[in-house]
Amino acid sequence: MLIADDHPLFRNALQQVLGQLFPEATLYQAASVAELQTEVERHPNLDLLLLDLHMPGALGFSALSWFVGHKTDTPVVMVSANSHPETVRRAIDHGAAGFMSKSADISDMQDCINRVTAGERGLHPGLDANANGASLQSLDVADALATLTPQQFRVASMLVEGLLNKQIAYELDVKEATIKAHMTEIFRKLGVHSRTQAVLALASLQVDPPQDLTEPPA
Repeated sequence: MLIADDHPLFRNALQQVLGQLFPEATLYQAASVAELQTEVERHPNLDLLLLDLHMPGALGFSALSWFVGHKTDTPVVMVSANSHPETVRRAIDHGAAGFMSKSADISDMQDCINRVTAGERGLHPGLDANANGASLQSLDVADALATLTPQQFRVASMLVEGLLNKQIAYELDVKEATIKAHMTEIFRKLGVHSRTQAVLALASLQVDPPQDLTEPPA
């Protein structure tokens, strides 16, 4: 089982929750999408993923879309302080098996996880998934993201951050020609022809905090 969250204290809290439910399970942690992808490569037979909505290296539901596309048999529970109904609905539409608010009681978290591991949808009391779901565009983009390699995913994420090919090559310690080749494949898979079109497509996966949200998204 894998816990992916960039906050160490919350990762440890989730590890305690899982440890109480599954004392014999081996638990892994990731603090970024890059670490998540590494753990997926190291441990291909994961039974569960607890995934923070706002992970370093991800844009909105991009990490969820990538994981679901690569690990179709592993259920995912999204975890976030943003439990607005539209966010919950979009997470389910993009392939999450459950959704937990970071403010939920431990017992509610355990109930959600138990439901998901039993093959059911896991939403703790108080969460509402009856809202507008994911747009057709974002679902198409999610399908395309699921076909990206881990390196292509990193390049796409850096593209959204506004980095130039030269800067991306420096960050990933590869040649600029390699980045250009990745860009060509990313554009092809997204069905776009320019950096601007790619950024606009990927932006459809973004999550905007609702106006009535009192807690900052995490």
